[in-house]
Amino acid sequence: MFTYFLEKISVSEDLTSDEAEQALQLIVNGDVSNEEVAAFLLGMRMKGESVEELTAFVKVMRNASKSVDVDTAGAVDLCGTGGDKSGTFNISTAAMFVVAGAGVPVLKHGNRSVSSKSGSYDVLETLGAVPNLEKESVEKLFEQTGMAFMFAPNFHPAMKYVMPARRSLKLRTFFNMLGPLLNPAGVRHQVVGAFSKDAAAMMIQILANLETDTAYTLHAHDGLDEVSLSSPTEIFELKSNMTGESATFDPKMLGFKKVDFKELLGGNAEHNAKIITNIVSGNASYAQQRIVELNAAFGIYVTGRTESLEESAELASESISSGRAQEKLNQFIEVSRRIA
Repeated sequence: MFTYFLEKISVSEDLTSDEAEQALQLIVNGDVSNEEVAAFLLGMRMKGESVEELTAFVKVMRNASKSVDVDTAGAVDLCGTGGDKSGTFNISTAAMFVVAGAGVPVLKHGNRSVSSKSGSYDVLETLGAVPNLEKESVEKLFEQTGMAFMFAPNFHPAMKYVMPARRSLKLRTFFNMLGPLLNPAGVRHQVVGAFSKDAAAMMIQILANLETDTAYTLHAHDGLDEVSLSSPTEIFELKSNMTGESATFDPKMLGFKKVDFKELLGGNAEHNAKIITNIVSGNASYAQQRIVELNAAFGIYVTGRTESLEESAELASESISSGRAQEKLNQFIEVSRRIA
């Protein structure tokens, strides 16, 4: 049966929605060898995945995941696909505390580093938090703090059938695109950075197919999977299941000065943790603090909390200057340790 799917994609034919669901279901059931999984991932990448196939894959993965049962009203997830090979510090992880400090609940879904020196898991652990929490602990953490970090392997047990092939390929696969679309709490508002403009365009369509309320998917001209301060960013918007062409966002529109890309670079988890500590305490460089404020502004705005992006940017700035972002970071560290 699985050979049929491999034959079809080997001649660059798209799978139907049903076929895509069946193929991935066989993989997540553990019924397919590692070699066949690797052939499937590589074949899909060479053929080019369709929105229909990817939507079907997301449905299978969501059904196979453990869900986090919390009130998601007004909550946001900020994450990226990774794979942009930029070497920046953990911008969306830093933005999580700024958004929470502005009174917006955050349900962040993330992982260890795959292609960078420091993933969101790595930097949170280095900051002193416990990111490796199971379902009940995550629910408690969110109820007590309005923030949660869901470590992907704890909520997607079926990934164990895919990881050996992903590791052996050492290439970006469609799972880079699926990751940000598999939030275990089922958030209704998302800001998703993508490794390319084409990926951002596909991801906004998938989120629309899956009845997300509001979302931004984006890719910066300098290659970042964040809203950049060193170049304009292409941003796709989803509102009530309607998506359009991307809009080119220039940070100057919000009064942000352009910075040199080098000023956004990070390092290992220790280095990035220090940057995040400096940002929330107001002691970071202009470039570091302002790119986090900018990304936090989109995180606040996508939830409908404010009437304008300008107002969201003001709330993000205030979150840091008032000390609330730092309080949120300290609270997250303390409560996650206590619950663990």
